[in-house]
Amino acid sequence: MDGTTMRQDIAPGKLARFRHRAHANPLADDGIPLPCTTPEEFPFEKYYEGQAFKRFDILDIGCGYGDFVKDVSRRWPRKCVLGLEIRDIPVALGQRQLLKIREDEGVCRNGAIVRCNAMRALPRLIVGGTVEVITIMFPDPQFKRSHAQRRIVSGPLATEYAYYLKEGGYLFICTDVHDLFVYMTEVLNKHPLFEKVEHADLDPLSRDILDLMLKTADADRHQRKNPGATVYRGVYRVTK
Repeated sequence: MDGTTMRQDIAPGKLARFRHRAHANPLADDGIPLPCTTPEEFPFEKYYEGQAFKRFDILDIGCGYGDFVKDVSRRWPRKCVLGLEIRDIPVALGQRQLLKIREDEGVCRNGAIVRCNAMRALPRLIVGGTVEVITIMFPDPQFKRSHAQRRIVSGPLATEYAYYLKEGGYLFICTDVHDLFVYMTEVLNKHPLFEKVEHADLDPLSRDILDLMLKTADADRHQRKNPGATVYRGVYRVTK
């Protein structure tokens, strides 16, 4: 990243102009400005200053304030990590935190956050067959029957995630809502392009990601709201 001066979604005064929302409607949030119109045009030099990345290795969909992006970037400095979030305030705060960490500690230069609607924008950001890991943590449950189409895990979206993952790539899901976890696992269990993976069979990167999913500030916030609640995690490998 190259700071706040060239970033439309982290411009000065932004936090004063917008009200924070716990969730956003992905069917209504269209027209969010993106840094590129095609994946080949993504300005890696601005978001990953001094790095030679040309593709994303780890994609965190619905990254919130970027806690996982920061944690996994520290642990795996050679992996290009991108967090996607639809809400403006978490993106602005997450970007600022990443920039401060880079300035103060010289780390997390391999992590970035972009504001976008992941249900619509992935074709403009990601090259197919290039991503090692996609994570979806604590997504909006969308409990209402009429809101089911807003869920970030569905049959059509799973097909899209499979397209962006490279051969043998992983999709991680995580939630503290049991009914949502049952729904997501049902979708992925019956999807022809994914197979469930036992945690013991994961490679070192994937085992570390599974562990980090429980240690982010986001996970801690969810567990504080409901002490003793189980955090359900699932791992699926693309079979294309």
